[in-house]
Parts: sequence; C-alpha cells; structure tokens
Amino acid sequence: MVSAPRRISLWLKHTPFYFFGAVCFFVLKAMKTNINYKDIEKLFDDKLSDYVKNKITGYKLAYSPLSENEKEQVLIRIVNTLLDPFLVYSGPHRLKQWEKGWGQNLAEFKKEKTADSVFPHYHGKYEINRLNQSFVKGMSPNYERNMLYVILDYVFDKYLREAENIYEFGCGTGHNLLKVREVNPSANLFGLDWAKSSQKIIKQMSDSGLAGNIRGYNFDFFKPSKKIKLADNSTIYTVAAIEQIGLNYKAFVSYLLKNKPDICLHVEPIAELLDENKLIDNLSIKYFRKRNYLNGYLDYLKKLEKENKIQILEAKRTYIGSLFIEGYSIIAWKPVYRCASSPDAPVCRASKDGARHDFAKSNDK
Repeated sequence: MVSAPRRISLWLKHTPFYFFGAVCFFVLKAMKTNINYKDIEKLFDDKLSDYVKNKITGYKLAYSPLSENEKEQVLIRIVNTLLDPFLVYSGPHRLKQWEKGWGQNLAEFKKEKTADSVFPHYHGKYEINRLNQSFVKGMSPNYERNMLYVILDYVFDKYLREAENIYEFGCGTGHNLLKVREVNPSANLFGLDWAKSSQKIIKQMSDSGLAGNIRGYNFDFFKPSKKIKLADNSTIYTVAAIEQIGLNYKAFVSYLLKNKPDICLHVEPIAELLDENKLIDNLSIKYFRKRNYLNGYLDYLKKLEKENKIQILEAKRTYIGSLFIEGYSIIAWKPVYRCASSPDAPVCRASKDGARHDFAKSNDK
C-alpha cells in the first residue's frame, strides 16, 4: 500500500507529464477539421444522394491544416521533385513495372482474400494531401483512399446504378469494381488492363467469391484490340488510368466511338480544369507534364463535341488530390452519330433497346 506522502510525491512528479499530454490532446483536437457531406456538396457543386451522404458519414473523414513552415517545406519538396531529371514518366515502356506492382497485390490476395489486399500500394504514401486548393494533413484512417472513395461513390451512384454492363479500362487490381458492386449488385462487370497479373487477380476475386459476375480481359490503351467488343447497354469508366497514356488517347477514343457505350466516365488528371494562375494548381499541371500524364484530353473531347461526334455531360474538378497533384477530375460523355450520310442529317444515338432515335428529341440532356 502506498503512503499518502508517497502518493503526493508521485502526483507532483507526474503532473507536468499528464498536464502536457492533456494540452497536446486538446490542441490536436482543436486543429482537426471533420468533413461532412455539406462540405463535399460545396466542392462538387451538386446535391448528394442519401447513399453518398451515408458513405461520407461512415468514412469519418478529418484533416488538419498545415502551418506556414509545413506549407513551405511541401512546396520545396514538390519543386525539388519537378527538378529531378530522373523522375519516372509514364508510357508503354512501363508495362513491366505495372506487371510487377499488380503481381504483389496478387500474391497478397492469394494469402488474405480481402478487399484491402487488392488496394494499390501507391495510395497513402504521403501524409500530405490536397483539398480545395490547399495542402492538408489527413487525420482520419485511410484518408487519401477514402477521399477517392467519396468521388467514386458519387460518380458510380450517379451514373452506374442502372447500368447493365460495366467496363473499367485500366482496372489494375480491380479494387474500383468492388465499389461499383456496392451500387449495382446485378450488373455484369468487366475489368480490362494491359498487365496479365490484373486478369489473374480478377479471376481470384471471382473464384473466392469476393466479387461475383466479374471477368477480366487484357487490353492495351496504346494498341486497343478490335477483338474486344462492348456488349449492348454498356457503360465504361476509367480511374487514374488514361492518366498514363499522355497524348496517346485518340486510339482509345476511336475504339469507344466504334463500340458506342451509353456513357463514358473518367476520374482523371485534367489540366484544363485547373487554374494555372494558382501556385498549387500550377505545380500540379507541371507535375502532369513532367510525368507525361494525360495531356489535352478535355480539349480533344470538346473538339469532337463541336463535330457532333460526342456529347459532354459534365466536366468538373473535385478539388481533391494527393501530395503532388489534383488528379481526380470528373468527365462524363456519350458517343453520338448521324442517322444518315448527309451532313444535315439529325444527330442520333443508340437507345437502350439497341434502336436508333433522334438524339435531339431524346430526354438525355
């Protein structure tokens, strides 16, 4: 039994420690900012469904702002990276690296058989992220991953809930297809990627029961295969995938125009939607260029729209990003074509039943 004097001595000895700990706790709590669905509605300039609102609540997202010194150190790090002559850039020469990366996820999934085991390792590498044109420090678990999930929940709920056949091009480990399955339990899912380890993961996912009614195919953005044809009533999407093809997107767009999916969705780095007069955006654009990321894609789609070949449904930034880039802008578009060879013929599109009707009279605007 500890005597009263001894208890007092211990209390006095440890009070500074406990007091300091309490102060730190309340300071950190005061600095932490929670993110709710109203914050996301402001960023996306759109009303969210109850489904998306509930998802955001479940993620329990929180961040803290950076000090001025921390901001300066982040900027120095980004500038130094941009000046690095050996910074890896994207292109067809990177196939072996992607094969190796997805191969690591494949090995993990064989052991664990969990959704977490197929999540790419490059997410969460840095504790600093971008939010509303500012640098922030994620304070909640899996902050970067869950902020991406907010975008996917929003896009998938908005466009894929009623889709019959859903194709993800550049699907990698197939982790995004698991998010699709949450909003659409009955759709036929297809994951396409140029790395063969991707198809092996998807087969493992199907065989293990983690994801039902899902198939994988080999597909190269740089050399789209004519043998892979989209089913009727199809929607396609990409997530940070055509990012990797730089200026080489015309062959893929041509492939889509020939296959006529109902809707094409992209969550990708789109420089045209950023503000180059803002330093944080300017550095993001420079990083796009340095890494040979997607370049001029939205401008090309606008050109096709002027030629009445497609209709752009929306194109907007999300104001959500990682340390080096804001790479999750949203684009939605659909192919259109002319009913006859005459240049004055009405613009048409494929309907849900496969018939063709006057696009100008359709309700899809």
